[in-house]
Amino acid sequence: MRNKLFSVFVFVLSVFSFFSCSDNIVPDFSFTPEVPKAGQTVSFTNLTTGDEDWKAEHWNWNFGDNLKSTEKNPKHIYKNAGKYSITLMVDSNKNLTKTLSITVYDSIPTIYINTDSVYYYKKSTFSVLVYNPSNLDITYKWTFSSNAKGNLTNGESSKSEVEVFFNQPNTEETVSLHIVMGNELDTIITKKFHVHDMKTKSLLMAQRNGNILRQRIYDNGFEAHTSTGISAGNHPFNIIALSNLLYIFDAGSDVAYKNDWLTNTSGNGNIRVYNMNTKTTSEIINNNGKSSHFGFFNGYVDNNFIYWTDYSEFIYKTPVNSTLGSFEWKGSTDNQTSVPYYLAKADRLGYYGNGLASNQFSGGIAYYDEAYFWAKGGSGKGIYRFLPTDILTANATGTAPVPSLGAILTDFSIRAFKIDEINQKIYFSVTAPADKVGFWVANMRGNNAERIDDAPMDDKSLYITGIAIDNVSNKVFWAYRSPQTIGASSPSGSWENYYKDHPTHRTGVKMATLATQYKPAGDIEYFSEGVVAYGIALDEVKK
Repeated sequence: MRNKLFSVFVFVLSVFSFFSCSDNIVPDFSFTPEVPKAGQTVSFTNLTTGDEDWKAEHWNWNFGDNLKSTEKNPKHIYKNAGKYSITLMVDSNKNLTKTLSITVYDSIPTIYINTDSVYYYKKSTFSVLVYNPSNLDITYKWTFSSNAKGNLTNGESSKSEVEVFFNQPNTEETVSLHIVMGNELDTIITKKFHVHDMKTKSLLMAQRNGNILRQRIYDNGFEAHTSTGISAGNHPFNIIALSNLLYIFDAGSDVAYKNDWLTNTSGNGNIRVYNMNTKTTSEIINNNGKSSHFGFFNGYVDNNFIYWTDYSEFIYKTPVNSTLGSFEWKGSTDNQTSVPYYLAKADRLGYYGNGLASNQFSGGIAYYDEAYFWAKGGSGKGIYRFLPTDILTANATGTAPVPSLGAILTDFSIRAFKIDEINQKIYFSVTAPADKVGFWVANMRGNNAERIDDAPMDDKSLYITGIAIDNVSNKVFWAYRSPQTIGASSPSGSWENYYKDHPTHRTGVKMATLATQYKPAGDIEYFSEGVVAYGIALDEVKK
């Protein structure tokens, strides 16, 4: 027992001694001259201090130009003008270090860029390294090309430093600076550099009667959209990008209500997936020769399943790797529950007769937090939330329980919606009542609804269907088409005059900063003015 106690005592004493001996080391150094020129010798004086019995085992200098030294008081020559970080490390664990900055000047003033490379739509700061030991007055006149954007007047600035970005990629640029320093210097210097393209995420836009467009998202400006060459189809109300796969939900060419919807054969819609790596398209399902009501009016995709609704009655679900071929109709709504991709129908939820009815236009589907969200528009209103266990096995009667999650936003006929999971908001477009038409945001419980956009509706089945949320850029995007695009008359006077009074009612993909718990959504801006689109999707793979 004594030996054990003695061992513990020795161990504790050793640990105490180890942590008590810090040597009180303070790394430090200075250098002269403080304003050196390229090619001039810079002398470094080691000012590191420690306890009297401390002896340094390491002097590791890094001069910031890929050269190093282990001398206590080294000398160094910088070959090029520039700004460098010097680090002195006095232990092997890299814990005891001191870092100072040094600016090396040239005999001739040198233009300095604060980034190693200049990138498209990314800000860079331009400054000049000028040897001025006498602190003479200096005037500057910077001149940039028309591709430079920033705090410039006709491409020029008189500041000592200028922050700009460039709106053309893969170009060779030249910046010039006319610098006057007292009576000693009056010269013009230039610097050439390449503006590199910068890959980033983008917004995909399903153009009406055309292809899917791509426009990349940048913090500092808007580039022009380009065509992907991917056919958008007839009515691609929803498109969804996951990794490098693009899912396209095309309702077909005929999207109006049909009294003979059980028997008509005008359907020609489909769900297809485009692989953006291999540039190949695969069809998942089509309703060719079947009822147009069986088209793919709303869609949602997660990592495991594809969900879609028809015009009004059904929700379907299938694994993402499915190839289903032709849509199967079993002859009646009750028999239809036997198809393998059936999920739910209106009269097999406890909401039926309690707000939910047949022939109510479906305004979107989502699966979030293990619950389904099914929106209704047209003659219907609200978003109906339910769990998988709420789906009945027989048609609802007056005694069927209403799902406990409840319906929300029941004052609104909803054409489309999107959930912002991070900020816990729902963005949705409204087609009725008339005084509520527009684009809205509400809390997840459906309260505190606020209208973001009051632009008029083109058609209740076509109104804003494309909504995308980007939590990184803090933006919500929505695709809007003015009634002018379907030949409607202006609400007042000519369309030209109407747009002057209502500048945010023009056709295009709009955006606003996201609403949060404490602030509303921001003002409307145009992301891509003039684009006539239905579905839109955020492609987070940088391209």
